[in-house]
Amino acid sequence: MSRYKFSSTERWAIFLVHGMKCYLCKVPIDLSTMVVDHVLPEYLLDSPSACSAAKAKLGLPASFELNSFENWLPACSVCNGTKSSVQFEPSPLIQVLLQKLAAKADEAHRVSAEVVRARQVANALNVLERAHESGVKLEGEARERLSVLLQFASAREFVGSGQPLRLTPSFQLVTTTVKDALGWGTTHWSLPPREGGEPSLVVLFRAERGECVDCGLIQRVFQPINQEGGSDAICAVCLSRLDWMDPVALGDLPTHYREI
Repeated sequence: MSRYKFSSTERWAIFLVHGMKCYLCKVPIDLSTMVVDHVLPEYLLDSPSACSAAKAKLGLPASFELNSFENWLPACSVCNGTKSSVQFEPSPLIQVLLQKLAAKADEAHRVSAEVVRARQVANALNVLERAHESGVKLEGEARERLSVLLQFASAREFVGSGQPLRLTPSFQLVTTTVKDALGWGTTHWSLPPREGGEPSLVVLFRAERGECVDCGLIQRVFQPINQEGGSDAICAVCLSRLDWMDPVALGDLPTHYREI
């Protein structure tokens, strides 16, 4: 078991930069159950001479740090348990692996640093960590906070349109395309008010004639929709009174997030 206590931002950087999959079996993994594996086993730190010999054997400099992005890779628990404390023998495959790690280390450092500076993302990671440790369901405000993780990953092109961001074994987020939204009957979108520092979520609507849930008038109303339907329809005037942004025709839909 690793003695090093990984921060949520370090785990996030390792997860994103290395493709959100186990580096051994190549199967997609989720952030909450991902195990960080040391390519050079951490137990070598107990023996400086053995550690130096292992580095030299793999052609690594004496300054190579075992607890660094240059030596950390994401793994599933099964592969991590199988590898355990095995020390890789020199081979072209291992050399390529270490070279790729070195090449991506700066990017991992940068992602980790960006998360520290981005309070919303750091808060979302904390929400996920608390939920994972306590078994709390990711609902309501907690779920909305996690949407910024997908915003962060999508903006940096780690997650493509339609590709899921797996946060736990049962919870993942995915971008919704304009084509998806059209298929649900979407005609407009809007943004609800948010407290300072809270992430903004796009809400999809279908414009139709009906009764407004607030004023009771029969007029043009906006029906919130998703794959399953939505809640009560409301007119533009009542939406405005609630401080929502005026509904905008679908057009170029900003990224919208939904749970799968």
